[in-house]
Amino acid sequence: MMKKLVILSGAGISAESGIRTFRDMNGLWEEYDVMEVASIQAWYKNPELLLRFYNDRRKQMMTSQPNRGHLLLAELEKNFDVRIITQNVDDLHERAGSSNVLHLHGELKKARSTKDPSLIYLLDDPEMKIGDHCEKGSQLRPHIVWFGEEVPEMDNAIKLTQSADIFCIIGTSLNVYPAAGLINYAPATIPIFLIDPNPPALLHQRIQVIAEKAGAGVALLLEKLKDAFQ
Repeated sequence: MMKKLVILSGAGISAESGIRTFRDMNGLWEEYDVMEVASIQAWYKNPELLLRFYNDRRKQMMTSQPNRGHLLLAELEKNFDVRIITQNVDDLHERAGSSNVLHLHGELKKARSTKDPSLIYLLDDPEMKIGDHCEKGSQLRPHIVWFGEEVPEMDNAIKLTQSADIFCIIGTSLNVYPAAGLINYAPATIPIFLIDPNPPALLHQRIQVIAEKAGAGVALLLEKLKDAFQ
């Protein structure tokens, strides 16, 4: 039976495909107050701004391509039962060929009803606008989990993490909760890897750090896993 490799990925892996992050230098936080474009309060205050902001993010995603990190994670499925929990809202993991991806914070290519959260639609047009309605007549919104909202997939992410034989964190600052807390659900005896060029200073000693960007880091991870588990 294949070992279950559970990946928690964040903005750092998509940054190498040109997807702008909020936190990096020249990132989106320098242009936008995050609470003005990524909170439920902002939606009630200025839905037009949020639709425009996520339209721009969606267009950027459509012109971006999976990078080496995404492609190598897909390749790992040849030897491991790979499950990806991503904080990213792009579809680069899927386009790289990964077959099991759980999106904690929603998906740019989808919209959902403001009246019935269970009504989720795949977008045909990258432009969402005021007046786009669901079948029940309410305005559609981006299928994104904003600050101030629950994370519906969190329980599933916890269960996946608890079932891991190997846990790996790639390109996330471990500052955004509840996602950052997933590491606490990894079984006590399994190996944990962290791929980040600037890892946090205080880490548990059981965490094996690969201080590289995502692409180079996943290549090193592949070698380490090959040596240890094959």
